Amino acid sequence: MVIFTLILALAFAILAVVFALENPVMVTMSFFGREVEGSLALFILLGVLLGVIIGILVLAPGTVKHNLELRNHRRRIGELEKSLDEQKGQIPKTGRITSVPEPLSDFPKDDKA
Repeated sequence: MVIFTLILALAFAILAVVFALENPVMVTMSFFGREVEGSLALFILLGVLLGVIIGILVLAPGTVKHNLELRNHRRRIGELEKSLDEQKGQIPKTGRITSVPEPLSDFPKDDKA
């Protein structure tokens, strides 16, 4: 999926550059009361660059949150696997589990009892 995204981004960038190079006309741009004269290609590339930067800034918080949750889930899985291995190790020695594991504290209790 990442490779597809990179290929798509590269194709978009190439199209933007080709479009910008096909429009070498000098234009005057008014921005907050200031007038700037430059190539239409330059303004097109700056617009694309600004869009990419805004897109990255919008996606960054969700990506960071997802990575933090993923790290916490992996740590929890490691803890549960370690507990399971300890319990499996008790079975061959005694034939039964000698200690009752404490219930998982992060799961809601059953109210049906």
